[in-house]
Amino acid sequence: MATLKYKLIPAGAAEGRVPINLIFINKRDVMAAGLTYRQACEVIAKNFKEPAAIDVIDMDAITVTSDGIVVDYAIVAFASIDFGMINRDFGFLSVTEQGYSEKLLAEEPHMKQWDAIDAYRGKQLFRGPNYEDRWPRAPHNETQTITGRIANNNTGSEMMNVIDMTEVLVPAYGAIEIMKDGEVLIGVAGPEISVGIGMVVFETYGRIFHRSYGAGKTAHNSGEYAKTVKSDYPAIAGRKSTLAEYTLRALEIGLVPGKDLGCSPAVLAIAKAGGFEIAYDNIEDRAWVELNSVGITKEWLQAPNEKLTHEQIVAKADEIVPGITDGKLFKVSDICKVCEAEI
Repeated sequence: MATLKYKLIPAGAAEGRVPINLIFINKRDVMAAGLTYRQACEVIAKNFKEPAAIDVIDMDAITVTSDGIVVDYAIVAFASIDFGMINRDFGFLSVTEQGYSEKLLAEEPHMKQWDAIDAYRGKQLFRGPNYEDRWPRAPHNETQTITGRIANNNTGSEMMNVIDMTEVLVPAYGAIEIMKDGEVLIGVAGPEISVGIGMVVFETYGRIFHRSYGAGKTAHNSGEYAKTVKSDYPAIAGRKSTLAEYTLRALEIGLVPGKDLGCSPAVLAIAKAGGFEIAYDNIEDRAWVELNSVGITKEWLQAPNEKLTHEQIVAKADEIVPGITDGKLFKVSDICKVCEAEI
């Protein structure tokens, strides 16, 4: 009998740190099974029965983090399942490819990474669902799916049980490690990540927003409260050295935090460590209020420090990059089950 392979991080995994069933499907396995993305999610729903969030991931494509860093993986579809089903209207979303164009690069300076970095050049780009992907939903609907108890939000990066109000964050670097069977850092997100999520870049059909805000602005726009918005949620992140490596790629081609890249605490801390330019005057006062609340002040950023090399920043990333409280490294193979669903 034909089967579809998928990865499951069950609720309660990682010493109880993961509150929700999380399912990850490699696009290659969907294609090999001759299924559409929706059919693949329906097959798993029928077999799994329990509430879960599903991400379908293309490891040969690229996407963009909320603060503008290009990474070499992409969510191409995502879903919420419960009681063996997917809600017909709201339980599934696919993500349409965004084609390369000079216009896109001109409007979105962070996307210069697509051209300038060998690892990304020529790859397909997927970010968030466009209006056609979301139809017949109204344009104001977020990039979220929901079935029964489970919502899968911000294009498959924030999963929640809407009944008991538990939630887990799966940032891009964590998802990459899950798909590569590497190591993940699991802990409480903390105030720095809570603030950082709101420091977005201007994008057409981004994973969270469509042509809203921009580098130097805050999408949270909630003052000192921003540090509490996501601070107590568990997060499945990658190693901080992985985050540093990807961020340095963007900084080293001349992209500037606050002007080209989002002014998240992580990006700003790495830029300070490496002596890279920061567009202080382009960071709005409202964003500074949120940054100041977690100790990222203009005075701290401008204070003299030893300029570290690329290799030194990666090696010292745990000291440099803020975020994650009570974090612990886990091998993906120790918390993740490889399963097969009958088609």
